[in-house]
Amino acid sequence: MLWDTDGTTWRAGTPILHADAGGFVPRSAPVRYQIILEPHGKQWLYALDAPVEPPPGARLAAGRVLPRPRPLLERWSYELVSYPRYQTGALAPTERARALALPRAVSERVRALALDWRSAGPPGTAADARVVTAALQYFRREPFHYTLTPPALGNDPVDAFLFEARRGFCEHYASAFVTLMRAAGIPSRVIAGYQGGVYNPAGNYFLVRQADAHAWAEVWLPGQGWQRVDPTAAVAPERVEHGIDAVRR
Repeated sequence: MLWDTDGTTWRAGTPILHADAGGFVPRSAPVRYQIILEPHGKQWLYALDAPVEPPPGARLAAGRVLPRPRPLLERWSYELVSYPRYQTGALAPTERARALALPRAVSERVRALALDWRSAGPPGTAADARVVTAALQYFRREPFHYTLTPPALGNDPVDAFLFEARRGFCEHYASAFVTLMRAAGIPSRVIAGYQGGVYNPAGNYFLVRQADAHAWAEVWLPGQGWQRVDPTAAVAPERVEHGIDAVRR
């Protein structure tokens, strides 16, 4: 979960060590499962969305992520309980501030595009959802392309991606989308994780590889809480539906 950006790079920053300021309401049956995680040298554990209790040696932070105090340097097995469907409540002030922060270098045409969507309809609780829809329609309507070999984007990658190159992979789409949402006044964040995997019926488990890494976004909407949005799906639905191997083929 990436909160902080300088306009060129996104970082997780210091974890906000609380789960949800306004409550967490499950909307589905729980899923109980075991993860065997190979050493990756990072201070994060992986989980299905959304875990309710951390395993020993980790904590539950904002966004229901699982930071640990030290990098994982050996294989580790742990068990979790997650709720695939849920609703979150109000944002804590620290969350809202970080989810709206923009670097000074955001270009005028990026800001203008976001404000144009904001002013296109009446204000109210549905206004943020309309902005999200407008952004996804923009990605669908304009000549954007998904590619694993994007061009160099220079010192202002979001502006160059949105208005000139229009070629990139999931990180480009997630970064540009979240920048636009924040410019429109919608709390949002980049999510880095995994999408896909290979099921082994003999062992009854899923193998998730580094090749399954993916980036998407979350926006906070009034009355709904954090909502997952994948702008890559607006351009390359085969990447989301069939995984990275489908794109390579």
